[in-house]
Amino acid sequence: MKKAQFWYGDFLVAVLILMIIGVLFVVSIRDLTSRNEILKDLTLEASDISSMLMTEGTFIEEWGDYKGTIGFITNNKFDENKFSEFSDNLTPEEQSVMLGTYNKVWIYLENRNGNKIYYNLEYTSINQIDSPNLVHIKRFVFYNGDIHTLGVVVF
Repeated sequence: MKKAQFWYGDFLVAVLILMIIGVLFVVSIRDLTSRNEILKDLTLEASDISSMLMTEGTFIEEWGDYKGTIGFITNNKFDENKFSEFSDNLTPEEQSVMLGTYNKVWIYLENRNGNKIYYNLEYTSINQIDSPNLVHIKRFVFYNGDIHTLGVVVF
C-alpha cells in the first residue's frame, strides 16, 4: 500500500467516526428538547388543574354528565364530600375529562405527618407511579382546623 492510499483510508475512517458522533449528538439533543416540551405541557396542565381544584366548583350534581367544574373548597376549607363525590362516582378516565386533560391525574390530601387521608387513584405514594414524565404540585388547604397539603400529580 502506498502512503497516499494509507492516509486516505485513515481520513475516511475519521470522517465516518465524526459523522456517527454528529448523528448521536443530534438525536440526543432532539430527545432532550422533546422531553422538555412534554414536561412544560405537564407543568401547565398541573398548574391549571391545581388552581381549578382550589375553587368551589359548579354543578356538582352534574359532574357525572361532564358538566360543571371540579372544585374541592367550601367556605375556604377543603370539602371531603366534594372530593368523595369526585373520586367515588367518576372513573379515572371521567376524572381526567372533567379536569380537562388526557393524562392521568393523582390527587391526594396529606396531613402534617405525611399520611394520605384522601386520594383518587390506587396510589398511596408518588414513588408508586411508574412514569418517565410527571409533574407534582402541592397546595396548602385548611381541613379540620389544621393545614393540610393538596397534591396534584399529572403523568
